[in-house]
Parts: sequence; structure tokens; C-alpha cells
Amino acid sequence: MVLQVRPNLPVKSLADLIALAKKEPGKLNMASPGAGTSNHLVSELLQSVTGAHWTTVQYKGNAPALTDLLGGQVDFDFDQVSVALPYIRNGRLRPLAVTTEKRVKSLPDVPTMEEAGVKNMVATTFTGLLAPKGTPKEIVDRLSAALHEILKEQSVIDKFDHLGAEARATTPQEFTAYLAAEDARWTPVIKQAHIRVN
Repeated sequence: MVLQVRPNLPVKSLADLIALAKKEPGKLNMASPGAGTSNHLVSELLQSVTGAHWTTVQYKGNAPALTDLLGGQVDFDFDQVSVALPYIRNGRLRPLAVTTEKRVKSLPDVPTMEEAGVKNMVATTFTGLLAPKGTPKEIVDRLSAALHEILKEQSVIDKFDHLGAEARATTPQEFTAYLAAEDARWTPVIKQAHIRVN
């Protein structure tokens, strides 16, 4: 994801945003596409690790949240790079940092959170393929093998790159372990922020 602000917000970096949020707690408005979304959780984590505070405005989906950010009704948001990229490229939004471990190919000049001064702020979104419980292992393995082959194709890799995403395959066991680790990581954030899904 990328942390992006409206262009006329008087901040040029993540440090500026954090400083402003600490100076005037609750004054800044962060657009969230809904309670408990990845975008919302990353915002809560950033507040927790920095001691900054802003007001979270919950929307019913990403489209209205983005519309209000573009219109200047809110100050910033966290969004998937694939969604944010066109607005960053045309100057309608200003990126401050990405939440990945390393810089994103499509935003090479945008620092990671760690490069911008905040550690332990890696957060990614993903798309995964799941099968119904009880699906025979041989079918799951065959689907996994087919996906591995597809995600190695240069045309597929190029399409993902163009969207600001990464084509990456894992085994069913790796994906299961990833989901368990993500659950363990985000559950405390959800509890600390008293997040309830409406």
C-alpha cells in the first residue's frame, strides 16, 4: 500500500505528517474504505507505533473514500498502489511512503516506511486462491502448480508490474502459514483499536 495525501496538505514527508498529527491530535482526517480493512488496520498500527493521532472517517467502500480524498474533504489515506498509481502520476495525490519491505518498482522515488523513519510498518495486501474445505490434496496441488506456471509468464509479470503489484506464487503450505502469521499480527491491532465490523 501507499500512504498518500491531498496535494494542498502542507506536508512533504511522513515525518511532516506525523509531526502535524502530534501537534494537532485528531485534526487530520484519514479516509478508510471500512472498519477492519487493511487500509484501516495500517492506519491504526501507524498511530500506535508513532503516538500520532488522527480522525478515521469510515466509508462504505474504497470508491467514496478515494472520491473524498481527491475532492479534499479528507486529508490522506492508505491505498493499494494499483488503485493510487494513476492519481499519483497525474499529481492529484502526493505519496509519502509505501508499506512494503522494499521500494515499489512503479514508485521508485517513494520511500518505504522504514526509510521514512518508521520501523515495523510493513503491510501488504494480497490476492489468493482458496478451495473449499475437503478439496482433495491432488486437486489443490494441481491448481497450485498451474498457478505457479502462469505467474512465471513474462506477460503476466509485466501486467502486475504495470499495476504496481507483484506476481508471486506460494505453495499451499506457505500460504496457510502466511495467513496464520497475518492473523496473529493483526489481531492485537484490532483489539487495541476496538475495531468492530459493521
